[in-house]
Amino acid sequence: MRVFGIHSPAVLNYSLMKVLLSNDDGIFARGIWLLAEELKKIASVTVVAPDREQSAVGTAVTLRHPLRVQQVKPLVTGVEAYSVDGTPADSVILALSKLVAGGADLVISGINQGLNLGDDVLISGTVSGALQAYLRDYPSVAVSMEGDKREFQEMAARLIALVAKRIEADILPKNLFLNVNL
Repeated sequence: MRVFGIHSPAVLNYSLMKVLLSNDDGIFARGIWLLAEELKKIASVTVVAPDREQSAVGTAVTLRHPLRVQQVKPLVTGVEAYSVDGTPADSVILALSKLVAGGADLVISGINQGLNLGDDVLISGTVSGALQAYLRDYPSVAVSMEGDKREFQEMAARLIALVAKRIEADILPKNLFLNVNL
């Protein structure tokens, strides 16, 4: 059933979708966990993010020391979570090659605090995490927003869940790299 070109949610089955979440604000940033909570309703969610804030590191990857990964207690029940002592790019590369069995159907980086527009896109760790997934043939979305009010972050998480549903239902293309700013 189609309504205005969008499949009815009752017809689609999203239960098998696997989503990898990362960010540049660190493993315990509120935005990533609000996304995890919302996406858990429609997907299996794994969080792999830097162990600390890594804003403005661009596409940097760690080359001169071994990366350390630690499984952490998730802030959302039923979500697997790991911290990486590296950059957002390191987190996504490591997750897709070692931590998420069978890969992911979608990689989302965010919710970043602060917009990533214009020249900022080139130095954004949030955008870099999504880019690393895209370069490995995974659909990816970087999501950033101005401000940090919880109710707006919750709204952003719901919006990104709708985008995830559209990707899973082939309404949006699988070879996707989006930079969403709210």
